[in-house]
Amino acid sequence: MPYGLISLHEEMHLFFTILEFYKRLYPGVKFGKEEKMLTPKETGDVIYTYAGEEVEGLAAEKMREIIGALPEYSTPAIALRKGKKLIVLDGHRRLRVAYKRGLNWKCLIIVPSKAQKFGIEDEAMGTIREMYAKPAKKR
Repeated sequence: MPYGLISLHEEMHLFFTILEFYKRLYPGVKFGKEEKMLTPKETGDVIYTYAGEEVEGLAAEKMREIIGALPEYSTPAIALRKGKKLIVLDGHRRLRVAYKRGLNWKCLIIVPSKAQKFGIEDEAMGTIREMYAKPAKKR
């Protein structure tokens, strides 16, 4: 695996760490796990969250690394289910690459047992499609 890309083992550890965090943060909500292979259309519908200045500043470099590691690299993204929508928690660049390249991408999803306002919703910037669709060609 190329240096700097998160491994499946690391991502699984991160998933369960985030899951435990949500359980502590929202004690009245039970959380489950779902695994889903997202189509490019579904990836475009994922709500993108602000990952932080430093992370966003390195996005292009990280995406080049991901593209260079394809097709072997397939570490899943992590998302939170909010009704029928998914909110990305980790794997922002992986999902952007999958969307732009038209790839299916696996996603580990934290599924709450009931409706709840989550703090991460305040970091929503729009869907991946809204933010990163290719601009229409000018004639």
